[in-house]
Amino acid sequence: MTDCPNCEYHRQRAQLWRDEAYKQAGHPLPEREWVGLTDQEIGQVFKEKCTEYGHWLDERAFRIAARWAEETLKERNT
Repeated sequence: MTDCPNCEYHRQRAQLWRDEAYKQAGHPLPEREWVGLTDQEIGQVFKEKCTEYGHWLDERAFRIAARWAEETLKERNT
């Protein structure tokens, strides 16, 4: 079964409502687990950017940069 974009949208909205309810009740927000990008997601972004910017992008370098950015964000947000 494939993921429905609407389901993901509603899941994110529900999370925002829960966070707001915690804040208004004076409770600390629960810790969220880090969710990184899959290789398939990185590949999809690469394909989209190649279409948008032309084929001058190097896929290997793109994947390395994506993982580096992901690790940097993880360090800053955990």
